[in-house]
Parts: sequence; structure tokens; C-alpha cells
Amino acid sequence: MYKVILIDDHYIVRQGLEFLLSTVEDLEIIKGFSNGESFVSYVEQQGAPDLILLDLVMPNMNGIEITEWMKANYPDCKILVLTSYADDEHVISALTKGADGYEMKDVEPENLINTIYKVLKGEKIIHPLAQQVIDERDAKPHFTNKLSKRETEVLAEMVKGKTNKEIAQALFVSEKTVKTHVSHIFTKLQVTDRTQAAIYAIENKLI
Repeated sequence: MYKVILIDDHYIVRQGLEFLLSTVEDLEIIKGFSNGESFVSYVEQQGAPDLILLDLVMPNMNGIEITEWMKANYPDCKILVLTSYADDEHVISALTKGADGYEMKDVEPENLINTIYKVLKGEKIIHPLAQQVIDERDAKPHFTNKLSKRETEVLAEMVKGKTNKEIAQALFVSEKTVKTHVSHIFTKLQVTDRTQAAIYAIENKLI
């Protein structure tokens, strides 16, 4: 019998999931929580379940924070994200922190149960919308041509609107060196000017 905990701040969602999973013979819903803080208190006293079915957007410790905490303290516990969000911020953050699966809330009940079993057996199941986000991220210039630490520092100063001379003074390097870094940044990010580089950096959270 696999033990499962539900974490979602919407009571009706938890009720629906509890009803659905109660019909599955070898899955036992042992608890439901509306926020991460109460869940953490419970786990510290009672131990971790086999799987957590986890929403991401919640008050008092969100799903990303819960995932990070669980994987640091109970790495064997499987975490299946069940959310309405399929954007870069949520998908990449959840999977980077160690989520074992990413499913959308409009999933068919039978498919959700199948996903739960697969995740429990060690498979990593990613919803097509979330996978699309990952693929788009992987195809971006800064991911395929990573900036060096120094180039990132130069880019951060560029975003502030500083000239090459001002950047050189701030980073204690020569202006010629800064020009070289700026040229490399343009090439790697596939942009043609400082404004485009700054916009790209902000949109993709490079600094």
C-alpha cells in the first residue's frame, strides 16, 4: 500500500482527489494540507509518505519551496506536481528543485492514476505542455551558449545602463577587456546592441 499526501490550498480540489484516489486499491491518502508549513510540521513528526501530490501556488511555503525542502530531507519521497501552470518560472523551478513528475490539473482521472504509478516506480513523467517549456528553454541562446561568470557581471552592469568605461571602472578591468566581453555577450545571446542584450537578460532572468 502506497501512502500519499495531498497538498493544495483549494479544499474542493483536495476533496476531489481524495475521492478519486480512494477508489484505487493500493493507494492510501493519509493526509491533506492547504499549505507547506503545516505539512512540514506533520512530516517532521510522522515521517514522509511514498508520494506527495503537490500544487505549486500556495500561501505559507509554496510548492517549489516544499519540493526543495523534501528533496533535501526526504530524497526518496516522490513528488508529483499537479498544477494549472505551465510556464517557464513554475516548470523549470519545480523540476530543478527535484520534482519527479509534472502533471496538469485538467488531466483525465485514469491518466493521473497511471502517472502516479509510473512516478512511484521511478519514472519521470512530464506533461507535454511542461515538456514544451523545457524544450523552448533548452533552445534559447543563453542555454546553448552559456555566459561566463565575468560576462554575466558585465551584462549586469550593461542592464544598469553603464558605458564600457564605467563598467571597466566598476569591475576593475580595462575598457578593452570590457569591449571584448560585450562582443562575446552579443554573439552568445544573438543580439546586436546593448538594449537588446539588456531586455534579453531581464526577460530570461540572467542577472
